Amino acid sequence: MDRHVWEVAKARVVVEGGRVVEVGEPLTEFCPVLEALTGEGKRTREGVRESMERRIELLGLCTPRRVLEVEGMGVGFGASECLATALERGVVETTVTVCEGAGTVLTDRPELVQGIGMAMSALLETSPIPEVIRRLQERGAVVLDPSTARMDQVEGVRRALSMGYRRVGVTVTGPEAPLIEELRELEGREGATLLLIVVHTTGVGEEFLPFLRRADMVHACASRVVREGLAPLARASFGRSIPVYALTELGERVLRMQEEKVRREERGVRVEVPRPPHPLR
Repeated sequence: MDRHVWEVAKARVVVEGGRVVEVGEPLTEFCPVLEALTGEGKRTREGVRESMERRIELLGLCTPRRVLEVEGMGVGFGASECLATALERGVVETTVTVCEGAGTVLTDRPELVQGIGMAMSALLETSPIPEVIRRLQERGAVVLDPSTARMDQVEGVRRALSMGYRRVGVTVTGPEAPLIEELRELEGREGATLLLIVVHTTGVGEEFLPFLRRADMVHACASRVVREGLAPLARASFGRSIPVYALTELGERVLRMQEEKVRREERGVRVEVPRPPHPLR
């Protein structure tokens, strides 16, 4: 079945056959990035529906015509932007991210990691879209499990290491933070270097903090736990409305590189007024 389940503003959104068929109630009521994009930052159920429908129409999300390659930046310090820069500068050799219709994807092409990640919200469930998988493979990407579109970042890193890569960038969502322990153990056993980026942290509980502290960089999103629990531990913070915390020397190095790039290049979304999301959860 062609079914993709997202979390947008902490609202559950189900897309089937390229159509939004279910939208829950958003828990995040205001988003500064949405305000920068549309002029209206209030999040409502109808607004969440319109946001997903707009991405389906313009970028082909959840459809065979999915946009896969993008050059340039969407936001200043997004995960895909940072991974693209890390690839360009040789800090990592490949990346392990997630794409709806394909699941866990490995790619060493900056324009592909940016195209996959720029429009992504938190993806909870997906199913294979053969055309998307084929097009990714034609571009040199490795899809972890084409038959199921399985999302498994640990297995994705294992696959990258088995292919000979030793410097790997990988994204993990906030609720998956316990995987960081497993990934760090794998990193040590294999003598590898992982650039671990945590995304979609809204709503994570304090019990996740010990795992989050072992990441290289963590996006604050609308998470009170992250903003209050990690900010004092961060080596540096980047971005204002939705900060990204650098927790390691590697994380700070990549974010400094991204900071230089932001100064030089035009980006698609500029948040002019540094207002945080509301409410923080």
